[in-house]
This record gives sequence, C-alpha cells and structure tokens, in this order.
Amino acid sequence: MSTRVSGADERRELIANSAIRIISRDGLRALTHRAVDQEAGIPQGSTSHHARTRLSLLELVVETLAERAIADAEHAARALNTSSRGERRLSVAELAGIIAALVDRLAERRDDMKARYALILELDDSPSLQRKLTTRSTVHAITREVTSSLLASAGLINSDERIEELISLTDSLVFTRTVIRATIPLESILAAYLRGVVPIPADSTDKS
Repeated sequence: MSTRVSGADERRELIANSAIRIISRDGLRALTHRAVDQEAGIPQGSTSHHARTRLSLLELVVETLAERAIADAEHAARALNTSSRGERRLSVAELAGIIAALVDRLAERRDDMKARYALILELDDSPSLQRKLTTRSTVHAITREVTSSLLASAGLINSDERIEELISLTDSLVFTRTVIRATIPLESILAAYLRGVVPIPADSTDKS
C-alpha cells in the first residue's frame, strides 16, 4: 500500500516537473497531456490518469510551484534564525547576504521561475489559480512574515510598505537573473535599498 502511494507521488512529481519544463521552454500553449507524456518519457495516457483535464494539470503545476515557494520561504527563515542566533542584531551587509542567497537559490530553478511568470501572465481565465502565484496567495502571506522578520532582525522598520517594497525588489532581482539572465551585484543593490530603510527607534516596540 505505502509503496503504491509512494510510486503514485513520484509519478505526479515527474509529471509536474515535465509540465513545468514545457511551459518554461515552449510557453503555456504548448502544454498538453500528450506533450507531458513525451517529455516525461512515460506511456501515452499516463498524464491523463493523474490529471484528467487541462485544468487539473495546471492545478498540479501551480500547487507544485507553490509548495516549492513555501519551502524557499522556510529556508530563508532558517537562515535568519542561524544568523541571528543569540538575538544579535544583524548588520545591513549580513541581511543583504541572506536575501542575495535566497535570490540565487530561486534563480537556480530557472524553469520554475519562468513557468511561474508565464502562468501569472496567461491565467486570466483561471483567477483562483493565478492568485496562488501572486500577492493574494498563501505563499505571499508566508513571505510577508519572513520579510518582516528579516527587516526586524537588522533593526529596520518593517511596515507593510517596507515589506512589500523588499518583496518586490527581491522578485525583480530573481526575474532579472532568470529571464534576462543578467549578472548583477545582488548584495550591493540590496544593501543600498536597506540602508535607505528607517531604523526602528531604540525605545520603540511598535513594528509599524
């Protein structure tokens, strides 16, 4: 029983990864069940067994990307906890380094990022799926929490405005690395932004 379940999970992951590669390489219009079967090297009809409709196939892709984005946010949170162990305030340079490492981690998964951008642009007819990849998603809520902690760890104001600015900057850097494929000085760009964020007053306990 457990082996059967494990095998099904592995096949679903193979299908999701193959679908992501197709979207990244050829665009969303190229995504079909037959194309995924061919990309994954599995018997014809296998994808339909796990995702009967095109919508269910898109749902599988979006859920996979969302799960990985949550894992990325949790990874950043662990990096923060390790760096700030002993409740020492981080320097701007240290914080920039943590965020730059996250950008690098995301940019390494170029297919995932390109597929995400394509889905955001082309899923206008499926707003519920589109939301899972945008600022109205559970992923975004978790990212906001992590970003708030990152700013506070360096003694910087973590208002809603600053949180959204830093998330937007980080996403822009990932886009530049994965789509434009430009080599840019991540840490210096991030540090320049962070140095412009107002510090939390020493006698203040209000996060806003």
